[in-house]
Amino acid sequence: PTPYEVAVDEIAAATTAADAQAAYDAVKDDVTAAQGEKLQMAVDARIMAINTMARADAQKMALSDAAGMIDTSDLSTQDLVDAARMAIAGLRQAIADAVDVADTSMYQSQLDTAVMAVDEAQGGIDTDTRRTNQMAALEGASGTLQAALTALSGSTPTQEQLDAANAALAALNTAIADGADLTDDEKAPYQHEADNAAAPINTAQMAFDDAEDENEKTRNAAMAATAAKLYAGISAPTATDATPEADIRFAAYNDDEDAISVQNGVATADAQELSEDKKTAVAGLHGWEGKQYTASGMGVSGTYEARVYSNVGEPTQGKKFGSDAAVADPPTGDYQYQLDAADRDGNTNKALTIVPATHAARISLPGVTRTAGTETFKLPEQNPGGQQFIPVSGMLHGVSGTFSCQPTTPADGCTAAVAARGFTLGGGTWLFIPSNPEARVTESPDANYASYGWWLHKSEDGKTYTASAFHDYRGTDAGAVGIADLRGSATYEGGAAGKYALRSLTGGTNDAGHFTADVELTATFAADHMISGTIDNFVGADNEMRDWSVALGKSVIADTGGIAGDPETAGNTDLQMTTWTIGGTAAAAGGEWSGELREQGSDGVPAIATGTFSATYGLDGNMVGAFGANKQ
Repeated sequence: PTPYEVAVDEIAAATTAADAQAAYDAVKDDVTAAQGEKLQMAVDARIMAINTMARADAQKMALSDAAGMIDTSDLSTQDLVDAARMAIAGLRQAIADAVDVADTSMYQSQLDTAVMAVDEAQGGIDTDTRRTNQMAALEGASGTLQAALTALSGSTPTQEQLDAANAALAALNTAIADGADLTDDEKAPYQHEADNAAAPINTAQMAFDDAEDENEKTRNAAMAATAAKLYAGISAPTATDATPEADIRFAAYNDDEDAISVQNGVATADAQELSEDKKTAVAGLHGWEGKQYTASGMGVSGTYEARVYSNVGEPTQGKKFGSDAAVADPPTGDYQYQLDAADRDGNTNKALTIVPATHAARISLPGVTRTAGTETFKLPEQNPGGQQFIPVSGMLHGVSGTFSCQPTTPADGCTAAVAARGFTLGGGTWLFIPSNPEARVTESPDANYASYGWWLHKSEDGKTYTASAFHDYRGTDAGAVGIADLRGSATYEGGAAGKYALRSLTGGTNDAGHFTADVELTATFAADHMISGTIDNFVGADNEMRDWSVALGKSVIADTGGIAGDPETAGNTDLQMTTWTIGGTAAAAGGEWSGELREQGSDGVPAIATGTFSATYGLDGNMVGAFGANKQ
C-alpha cells in the first residue's frame, strides 16, 4: 500500500485526536498536496467523531446516574414525594441535555412511570391533608357552637349572645358543606349537632324577643311619661328680663356674663344662675361653639340644664407682651404690659404683678385639671434653701411663662380658684414672668359674641318639666341701626337647637328630648324689610334624622334689626307664626318666632341672626328652640 492508503487506514482506526493527527503527520511529506488536504479533512472528521462519542458517553452516564436517583418505592410522606420530584427533575434535565445520545426512550419511559407514581402519591397526600383540615374545621366549629349554646342557657340572652350562636351554627354548617373529602358517616355527628342546635337557639330568640317586648313597653311607658311632662312644660320665651313674674320663661347671660340666668315661671323666686359644666363636651353647630350649663344640689330647687351655642371668633395676635418701659393704660404702643424688676429666690426677673380681678380670665394653668373648686400650691416640705416663692407654670394672655407666688402664710401656700373663665389667684402676692417678653399676646373676640340655646328645669320630685329657649349677646354689640335704608337681600345659614315632645293619647308615637337642626333665613331689604326662613334636617334625641321642617312665617325687620311683627297688619307687633311639617303633612300654623339681626358690618348689613321659635303639631306635638346663623 502507498503512504496515503496507510494513513487513511490509521486515521480511521484512531481512537484519540492525537493518534489521528499523528497518522497524517507521519506521511504528509510523502503525499501530494491534494492527498494531504484529503488526509487533513479525514483527521478533522475523525476528531469530531471521537469528540461526539465522548460526549455521548458522558451524557449516557448522566442519564444513568439521574435515573438511579429516582426512588418511587416509598412515597408515603410529603418529604419522600418532594425528594422523588427533585430526582425526576434531574432525569428530565439529563434527557434534555442528551443531544448526542441516539436513543433515550428507555429513560423517557422511566421518567413517565415515575411522574405517574409521584402524582398518584401526591393526590393521596393532598386528600389526607384536606381531610385533616376539614375534620379540624368541623371540630373547631363544633366547640364554638357548644360554647355559644352554653352561653344562651340560663338567664335571658343578649343580642350579642344570639348573634354569636347563630354565627357559630352557620360556621358549623359551612364546615359540613366544605368537608368534601370526608365520608357521610364521618360528618353525620356534626350534622346531627347542627340540626339539634336550631331548637335552643330558637327558644333563646323567643326569650330575647319577649324580654325586648317588655323592655320596649317599659321604654315606651317611660317615653310617654317624659313626652307628657315635656309637652306640658314647653313654652316660648315670655319676657325680656328676669323680673320674677308668674309664668315667666326667660334666660340670658347674668350681669357678670359668666353664667346663664334662668327664670322658670315661679313668681316669687329670683332667677337661677347656671354655671358652665366643663366636664360635658358639646359638639358645635355650623361653627358655633357648644357648651353645657347646669345647676343642682343644695340651694337649688330641682335641677337645671342649658345647652348654649356661641359665635366665638378665632384668636388673633396682639401686641408684644411686656416692656420695662412705661405702658399706657389702655396700651397704645407696641407692648401690652409694663414689666418691673422682681427678685425671686436670688434671681432678678422682669415680671408683671397679677391683679386677680383684672387678669383672671387671661390665666391658663395646664397643670390644673380640676373643673371647679380651688387648687392649693405649697412650698416644699424639705426646704433647706429657705425658698420663699412658689413657681407654677402657665400662660397669661396666651404667652407662656411662670407664675410665682409669695404666700401670705407660708404654711398655707397659695391658691388658684377655677373661675368662669381662667383662674382667680390668691393666698399671696403673685407675679408672672414671661419666658419671652417679646412674644405676642393672643387676642380673642371671646368677650363679645352672640349666643342661643335651650334650657330645661325639672322639679325636685321629677314630675314637672319647664323648657324654653333664648338668644342673647355676651359683651357689647352696637346692634343694627339705620338698616331701613338698605336695599337688596341677604341669606343667613346656621344651626338650631331646642326641646320637643310628641305625645299620643291613643297609643301612637311618643318621642321627646332635645334636637339639633339647620336654619336658613332670607332677608329682603326693600320699602318694607321682611325676613322668613326654614328650619329642617332635624336630628332627634336618639341621634336619628327626623322628617320634620318648621317654616318661619314672613316677619317685619325693624330699623334696629329686631325681627318681630306680623306684616299683614300695619303696626301689628304680634309675633309671626310657624308651621310644623312631619312626613310631608303640615299642621295648622301656630307657635311664634322672633329674633335679632346683629353685628352690623361696614356695608350696613348685619352679619348674624339669632332668635327663638316655637311650633305645635295639632294636639300631639310641641317644640321650642333657638337659632344662630351667619350671613352668607
